[in-house]
Amino acid sequence: MDQPMTRRERRERERAAEAAARAQSGGSEGAGPRSGAPQQGQAPQHSQSDWHAPARPAQASQPSQAAQQQSAWNSQPQQPQSAASRPVIRPASRTQSRVGSGPSHQPSHTQQTGAQSAGAYPASGRQTFLSPPADSPAHSQPGAGATQAMPVTTASAAAAGTATAGRGGGGAKRTNRKRQTEYEPLGPVRGTIRAFGELCITAGLILILFVVWQLWWTDIAANKDNEVLADQLITEWQDNPANELPDDPDTPYVAEPVDENTGFGIMYVPRFGEDYYRTVAEGVSMEPVLNRMGVGRYPSSAMPGEVGNFAIAGHRVTYGKPLNQIHQLRPGDEIVVQTNDGFYTYTFRNFEIVLPDATDVLAAVPTLPDYKGKDRIMTLTACNPMFSARERYVAYAELTDWTPAGDEAPAAIADTSAYETVGGQA
Repeated sequence: MDQPMTRRERRERERAAEAAARAQSGGSEGAGPRSGAPQQGQAPQHSQSDWHAPARPAQASQPSQAAQQQSAWNSQPQQPQSAASRPVIRPASRTQSRVGSGPSHQPSHTQQTGAQSAGAYPASGRQTFLSPPADSPAHSQPGAGATQAMPVTTASAAAAGTATAGRGGGGAKRTNRKRQTEYEPLGPVRGTIRAFGELCITAGLILILFVVWQLWWTDIAANKDNEVLADQLITEWQDNPANELPDDPDTPYVAEPVDENTGFGIMYVPRFGEDYYRTVAEGVSMEPVLNRMGVGRYPSSAMPGEVGNFAIAGHRVTYGKPLNQIHQLRPGDEIVVQTNDGFYTYTFRNFEIVLPDATDVLAAVPTLPDYKGKDRIMTLTACNPMFSARERYVAYAELTDWTPAGDEAPAAIADTSAYETVGGQA
């Protein structure tokens, strides 16, 4: 199948055919007039050297002239034509690219030639001479030195172009149609892999939501519960009269233990921030003490101000993280515990890191459970390192001051926003 020709190639071929027709009808090179106006039944004559010059197509006066020229061209003997005198027009190698997803519509060579000829020259009844296809045998006239062209009327070319354009338009419509997507059924292996992937994605989303809840939402909920419990303690202290103080003003008052899961004090640590405070409850159970009530007192330990070891525990991360900054404590930092009876001020001394089963740190004399001791000690315990429970971070402090409830608050917390928010209302 021939490749489609460009407009320039078609014009060059038509001009070559017209030049051959004029040379054949004019006879020898010197015979006949050379004027620009053609005579009746003849086309303008041109020399073989200017076959490529633009020329207007010859007009036929009689309808049978094209048939006569066709028969004369077929009756000529076939002679080899020299390469120097024969024009060579090579069709460009071009491939048509499809656009869209519809079926391909590729018109034939004859339809393309007719449509393009009709677009190049208006349909005015003229005859357009086209060279024979590349696969047809070459015919030449003796002495003319040019290829004879076949006449094709412009009207027939326009009709062929219209038919081609109609079929092309239908193809464009079909191209614009949406084709339904056909899905290939999944096999057992692909189906299993796909199901496993969806399960992994779902598990990942659930894990992300759990982390957000654990690290963010639990802090918000625990802080809210801590505020509510602190307000309840302040209200109870305002309604209940203070306990009778001991005869020695330097001896701190020691209250009786309260029921488990019940709050009895508020702890302030200026090192953790001016707005830091946490409620102190009885017991060290996760629910509800450590997860919602702040820090908890070990039931076997001493009460605030009592001789022995006042030991408390708290989370280092999540659930309000009350002891998140326990590693920031420095020797000399004060820890104040407020109860209904007064303020107990402990001063930080040192710390150590132990294993979870080292319970001797809760003894009256830490790490020496056989001794009763005579000091008033406070012990803070939290998990270590962060986000792990492999070890325990233990901070030790000693009672250095006690202030009754009727007196002013210790200077370490008197001007803090935490005490003004909750403790100053008592």
